[in-house]
Amino acid sequence: MDILLLEDDSLVAELIGLVLSGTITGAKVRYTTLVSQAKVAWNTQPAQLVICDRNLPDGSGLDLVKLIRSEDKTTPIVMISAHSDREAVISALQYGISEFIAKPFNVSMLQQRLLPILESLSTADDDDQLIPELDAWLAKALTGKLRLPSDIAPENVLPLLAQSNELSPSELARLWQKETVLSARLLNLANSASLQRSGKPLSRLDEAISTLGIDMALSLAMALALDITGSLSDKRLVTLALHHYATAEQVASIARAMAISIGLDGLSCYTAGLLSRVGELSTLRTLQDFITLGGSLDELQITSKLAEWAPNYGNRIKQQWGLPLPVRELIGAIHMTPSHATQRALLVMHLAGLRVASQLHTPEALRMLRQSGLDVEKWATKKAPYTTANAPVQAEELPDTSN
Repeated sequence: MDILLLEDDSLVAELIGLVLSGTITGAKVRYTTLVSQAKVAWNTQPAQLVICDRNLPDGSGLDLVKLIRSEDKTTPIVMISAHSDREAVISALQYGISEFIAKPFNVSMLQQRLLPILESLSTADDDDQLIPELDAWLAKALTGKLRLPSDIAPENVLPLLAQSNELSPSELARLWQKETVLSARLLNLANSASLQRSGKPLSRLDEAISTLGIDMALSLAMALALDITGSLSDKRLVTLALHHYATAEQVASIARAMAISIGLDGLSCYTAGLLSRVGELSTLRTLQDFITLGGSLDELQITSKLAEWAPNYGNRIKQQWGLPLPVRELIGAIHMTPSHATQRALLVMHLAGLRVASQLHTPEALRMLRQSGLDVEKWATKKAPYTTANAPVQAEELPDTSN
């Protein structure tokens, strides 16, 4: 489904985009920030749904509405505005908008208001939809905006919304430290804002939350929690996703403990570890979308396509999220022996990956342990975590990682 979004606030636009893509499978959102851009986008390719703010830097969103309604009377148009008085609403309705939503909006309310429109458009799409070839589907998804399976429960976010005034960035970071999808999304948006303001890249979750603000961070968390298309329903994919989530969490925890033990930044290493399986998770999400469309997959296809496409998906999603180079280097070091062997943080990430894979006893691994300054006897002899796709993760005792 092709959706044209006109909104000059990048964080609000991202929030709306999350609600849209989390409500209907296959939603493709074109983002514009100016009325002039939106007009060009519409004239180039009319959308199936238009969502626009009213007050933009170069004019009124009503100008876009007038253009569309001059030639199209049926395409749904939703107007979002901070001006929600009776006169503003009536004037907008006179131009033929389908729905008016006032800012600031509640995320769950926004989803409820958009859902009937999205479902009616999706039903029309389904009538003529053909099931694509699997590799073509994976390749096409790779060119769009990639997503991960949602791992956030609404019941875990709602209590936080009620006490938002009492929360601090560090408290939220502690609560969300294992939320892979949310951590990545907050880092992505916060880096975009931080780079515009100061040119400083961020690599810690608490810094990201502080940059965005508590209210926006909670709104984004709620949007991800309401992602009704993000949950995996195929049991085979669920099993694989749980395995990769667990492996990423273990790498993250061990990397943080190792880093802290030698005086390095534990949170940056933890974040990198948490994001170390985004390629696999994004590929699983795309395979689920293929099944949802009516495609069928056997065990061999799932295994082979996951191995084949996960590296490309991982590289692509890191680019899309705009992860800072230091974070990408930390993630990359988990999978490949770092070429910059003098950078202890990179050695720590690689060793954490080897630890989870029970490969810390090789001569090369022992050499890197000594080079990094880690206690060889402690890390090379202690029993590694239990990690299989079908078994629960057994947490081992690690040093305090609260900082």
